[in-house]
Amino acid sequence: MGPYACGSKDLKLLAVLTVLVITVSLQGWVALGCLEEERIALLHLKDSLNYPNGTSLPSWRIAHANCCDWDWERITCNSSTGRVTLLLLDSVRNEEVGDWYLNASLFLPFQHLNALDLYGNRIAGWVEKKGLLS
Repeated sequence: MGPYACGSKDLKLLAVLTVLVITVSLQGWVALGCLEEERIALLHLKDSLNYPNGTSLPSWRIAHANCCDWDWERITCNSSTGRVTLLLLDSVRNEEVGDWYLNASLFLPFQHLNALDLYGNRIAGWVEKKGLLS
């Protein structure tokens, strides 16, 4: 074998390194879904909207890791960053659960949120310094 000859172990190592480099490179180019912090915040927001016993936003489930997927209704994300940019939550709170006291700290994780629609949810006031603000 000459100085440039490769054995099968060398080829396997080269293949593994190539796949690793491609995978790491693609992570900067392809959004892998919503951020975990935003997904958790969406689930807390859903709980708040449904308190004490509502059933709104059934597509927002713990089992679905990607909140930017079409399975999560009323959410739009930036396709390259995976950040939530739009929440259309108009009239999602069930009338029978009564007034809603908004906890504005639930929206802090959404640093790239450009539009928020909460019309028709019977917002009666807000909760001061609760959760992330306290």
